Amino acid sequence: MWPFRKKDSEASRRKTISRARKLSDGLEKRLQIIPPEGVPLNIRLAPLGQRLGAQIVDTLVTFIGAMIFVVLFAIAFSTSWNLIAVVAALTFFLIRIPYYIISELVWNGRTLAKRWLGLRVVSVDGRSLSAHQIVVRNIMKEIEFFLPLTYALAGPQQHWSFSVMAWLWLFVLLVVPWRNKHNKRIGDIIANTAVIMDPKPVLLNDLASTIAMKPGLGVNERFVFSSAQLDEYGRFELQVLEKVLRSSDNSTSGTWAKQQQYLKEIVERIVQKIAYGEVIEANNHRSFLEAFYSAQREHLERRKLLGDAREDKYFKDDKLGEEKL
Repeated sequence: MWPFRKKDSEASRRKTISRARKLSDGLEKRLQIIPPEGVPLNIRLAPLGQRLGAQIVDTLVTFIGAMIFVVLFAIAFSTSWNLIAVVAALTFFLIRIPYYIISELVWNGRTLAKRWLGLRVVSVDGRSLSAHQIVVRNIMKEIEFFLPLTYALAGPQQHWSFSVMAWLWLFVLLVVPWRNKHNKRIGDIIANTAVIMDPKPVLLNDLASTIAMKPGLGVNERFVFSSAQLDEYGRFELQVLEKVLRSSDNSTSGTWAKQQQYLKEIVERIVQKIAYGEVIEANNHRSFLEAFYSAQREHLERRKLLGDAREDKYFKDDKLGEEKL
């Protein structure tokens, strides 16, 4: 007989998943940004591997562009190799800096490689990324990366000490973002910027359409509400009810009982508030809330077309000067 029961294996599986999530949370760094609206945003920071990959791709893009110009220059002027080397170094510099600055200005913190890998540069203070920040972080990139790399690869053309210092500087360059809380390199620290994973907006399905498409007797036919009953609530309460219905759809087996108790309390509150003359059984709690949501939404949309937008249950009727409770 198998020594472990199914219940034990399920508990072991959940424990393993929990440990894996804790490990991933520890490895995945996040940045909290507070925009001018005052709502904190927790955004996933770009992993160092993806940032390095983006840097390599961008370097190849600028290298290919510079090489095309250098080859055309050499063919046109047929000059000495020393002059071609000088022109090549100058071309790399003149193409590289404008490429990073202009692309991040035009694409709001993204270069070609960052767009491809889903990365974006943002301002840590929550405001829009400024031209000053873009210029500073990309000028610093020359000092941090490209200048020491040039000395490191120069080889026998210079004293060995320059190569050693250049490689040491490149090592420090890699250690700084690795040890930094927000994966910032020196240019990001000075410019007060960070590189994040570009958030992908996800549009949820329309809840009213989802309810209407359910098989069987429609909830709007099972439960009917009068205009007076629907007048008791406004747009704010409708949004809260929508969040409740969506969260109950995503509830796990461990929270199912608590979710049902929560739905029961909401149903009892609404029934009492609108004086609904019917007892709602436990197996119909969600159907009742779905019906009320659909009817309430349709009612509010119809009133808004008539210029009567009801914000919440404390809405004041200006014509009557009375508060509807």
